[in-house]
Amino acid sequence: LCVLTLMLGASGCTSLPPAPPPAVECLKPEPPPAWVMEPAPNLIQLLDRIISPSGLEFSE
Repeated sequence: LCVLTLMLGASGCTSLPPAPPPAVECLKPEPPPAWVMEPAPNLIQLLDRIISPSGLEFSE
């Protein structure tokens, strides 16, 4: 039974029709916007200014 299934599966793979040629050529993608090319901001420094471990900003 396994041999018969294997033979049918193998014969099915060889009888596939060839893929049709692409109708339209792929266009070159547009360059990314300028803001994507800029270096990422250092968020650690921003967080250090917002959240201070010393707690001096909230002293009463």
